[in-house]
Amino acid sequence: MTILEDLRAKLKDSMIAKDETRTGVLRMLVSAVKNFEVEKMKPVTEEEFDAIVKKQMKEREESINDFEKGNRPELAKAEKDELEILKSFARPELSDDEVEKFISLKIKEMNLSSSKDIGKLMGIAMKELKGKVSGDRVKAIAEKLLK
Repeated sequence: MTILEDLRAKLKDSMIAKDETRTGVLRMLVSAVKNFEVEKMKPVTEEEFDAIVKKQMKEREESINDFEKGNRPELAKAEKDELEILKSFARPELSDDEVEKFISLKIKEMNLSSSKDIGKLMGIAMKELKGKVSGDRVKAIAEKLLK
């Protein structure tokens, strides 16, 4: 079963269960996957699907932030509900300890010593960690280790 077929089956189940929030999120995911497949002219892979989900999660996080700043708690709650559903589709990220071990190893391998070297480190680290952890977390850990 392809990712798109699996999403459509889950969409059908959520429609039968009359779960409006989950149905809306699944419709959005089906649409995003179909758009991706049409654009790339090939079926979506697991990694590409994970990137689609993470992009949607980031959009929800930004919306939550904006709604909270705008004093719109009801809209922020709706976005939080959607974010929780999206999290169930995303692959889990690496823990801070795992990222810290990886970054420490790269620092030793590359013989880096100061925060001036963070650009080199980020370039190498993000190539290997892409999709496994956010760049913001990698940068924060790298800055901490290169003080």
